[in-house]
Amino acid sequence: MGRAPTQEFNKELNENYQEGTLTCLKSPVIKKRINPEFPLVLNIEPTNDCNLRCYYCPRLKSKKPVGYISLKLAKKIIDEAADYPKLIMLNFHKDGEPLLHPKIGAMIKYAHKKKIAEVIHMNTNAACLDDKMIKKLLDSGIDDITFSIDAYRQDTFKKTKGRDLLPLVVSNLKRFIELRDKGRYRKPFLRAKIIEFDDTADEVNDFYNFWDGLADEVQVTGIHSWSGAIKNLRVTDPVSKKRFPCILLWYALVINWTGDVSICSVDWNTSSLVGNVNTTAINQIWKGDILRQARRDELCGRHDAFDVCKKCINWVGGEDLTGYLKTRTEFL
Repeated sequence: MGRAPTQEFNKELNENYQEGTLTCLKSPVIKKRINPEFPLVLNIEPTNDCNLRCYYCPRLKSKKPVGYISLKLAKKIIDEAADYPKLIMLNFHKDGEPLLHPKIGAMIKYAHKKKIAEVIHMNTNAACLDDKMIKKLLDSGIDDITFSIDAYRQDTFKKTKGRDLLPLVVSNLKRFIELRDKGRYRKPFLRAKIIEFDDTADEVNDFYNFWDGLADEVQVTGIHSWSGAIKNLRVTDPVSKKRFPCILLWYALVINWTGDVSICSVDWNTSSLVGNVNTTAINQIWKGDILRQARRDELCGRHDAFDVCKKCINWVGGEDLTGYLKTRTEFL
């Protein structure tokens, strides 16, 4: 999720985000655009179902049932977002594989039609791509797709992701590139990603060299332990001994397939719920007492209001804006 431990691989992935990440906005963007009425970034979870079994993912440990967001609820979320300034990014992913949702193309197309975001983005493992799905995505208006391949060698892929599917995944991404270019589609931008950690460290260069010039971009990230949920894992995401406020509380929200709203995409076990969009408007959740108190706690050095925050390192990717955030009392 964070920057690659090998610094030479870090690059700007989007003009609004810090180098090496699509999670942490740049401080000038935050200061200029944070809005007490509505977040700047939304994640909508199409499903928490998945066709892979990555050992570094805590999805199967979650108390949240496996399911799929209804198209009606997705449209309700999108309709509300359309009433506010454009999101910087709308992400159609969280804990599962979004392409398993039978209505994923319709959801993306609706968001694109409503023009609610500067960038509509999705992470996928590419294992269930076929020509029909590729055509749906090409016609949906999606701007940016990250393909989480995460290995160069077939044995590494099988070991870390629980399925022997690397040749299929590589073939699927190549086919996507072929059909996009043959059809003269301007988008989506297609990114191949690998996680740099103990299991993959000796093949990152090979991965980069293979995909560089084939995909539109190659991304190398570190790995985290999902707030301690994954044991015996050497974290390679950035860490810091000095704790400062998690800036995500001032610009991002995550909507699970159930409608439950989490403060962060790291919340794999829905332990940081601040409302539910089935019954409450996003605007009211964003301005609600739970989030206001969470922001006050962060500014006061209390980082354990939610279980997911206690051992989290996601905040390290941001900047220490304590002084500035204290002046934005409308968020508190």
